[in-house]
Amino acid sequence: MRMASLTLRERLTPSTRPHGAQYMFSATTLVVEAFIVFFAVLVAHQLLPQDRVLNWTWGLVTAAALLTCSRMLKRGPAPYVLGGALQIPMILLGLQVTPMWFLGGGMALLYVYGVFKGNQLDREKDAIDRRVLAERAAEEGADPGGGPTAQS
Repeated sequence: MRMASLTLRERLTPSTRPHGAQYMFSATTLVVEAFIVFFAVLVAHQLLPQDRVLNWTWGLVTAAALLTCSRMLKRGPAPYVLGGALQIPMILLGLQVTPMWFLGGGMALLYVYGVFKGNQLDREKDAIDRRVLAERAAEEGADPGGGPTAQS
C-alpha cells in the first residue's frame, strides 16, 4: 500500500502495535513540549511581572493538555488531531517569550513529522510482519513430518 493513497484518517489512525513508532514519536514530542512550555512560563514570569496570572494560567493549561493528549494517543485518530491543535497555543506563547515563535514552530514541525513518518514506519513493519507470518505458516503447512518429534 502506497503512502500517497492513504486518507488523512488512515495516516492518523494509530497502529495496533503496543509501542509503535507513531505513538512513541508523537508522545515523546508532546511530553517534551510540555516541559518547554513550563520553562517558557518561568521565563515569562520574570520578563513580564504584570502578566503573571495570564502566563501561568496559559502555560499550565497548555502543559497539562499536552501531557493529557500524550496519554490518549492510542485511542484513535482524534488525539493526534488534538495534539496538532495544541501546537497553536505553544507557538502563540511567542507573544510573551519571543524565542517561542521559533521553538514552538520547530516543535510543531517535529510533531507533524513524527505523526506521519511514524505511521508510515508502523505500516511498513506491519506489512513485513504479515509477510513473515505467512511464510512461516506456509513452511509449517508444507512440513510432512508434522513438526519435531518427542524423544523418549
